[in-house]
Amino acid sequence: CSSDLERLVTRMMAKGIRAEFAERVFEQVRGFGEYGFPESHAASFALIAYATAWLRCHWPVEFTCALLNAQPMGFYQPAQIVGDAIQNGAEVRPVDVNASDWDCTLEKTDGPKCALRLGFRQVTGLAEEDLRRMVERRTTPYRDPADLWRRGGLTRRQILALARADAFASLGMTR
Repeated sequence: CSSDLERLVTRMMAKGIRAEFAERVFEQVRGFGEYGFPESHAASFALIAYATAWLRCHWPVEFTCALLNAQPMGFYQPAQIVGDAIQNGAEVRPVDVNASDWDCTLEKTDGPKCALRLGFRQVTGLAEEDLRRMVERRTTPYRDPADLWRRGGLTRRQILALARADAFASLGMTR
């Protein structure tokens, strides 16, 4: 241990760092090494990191869907997650009053891969219970915002939130 200390201090001093400071750095590193990241924790974390990377590489749409439905997790914002998926070739379909559910879902495409349909959970200002009820009442496609209001049971504020989210494309409407 003393040879490690000497080696570190000598090299830090060669770079213009005072010996007292170099010794304090060594003690902090040694103290952290005694409790900071035990081998079992490192192995466990490595397994999770590997599995996550494998899923993201081989099943990017499914991985993104699951990640978005697990929010909030405090790491990345949904827009960053969606942007990464698009950048890596995923087809992402927007929130739509006639296609979305509360959670993000997978949709069939003409090709072998699925597309990701964004869910209503991505729209600020919507309550899960209200949107789940609206989806249950969607026995036929909604024709216009008035039909959505009558059959879907949403409030004016919720319909405006959907409009701001550009969720009326299937009705031929933009924000």
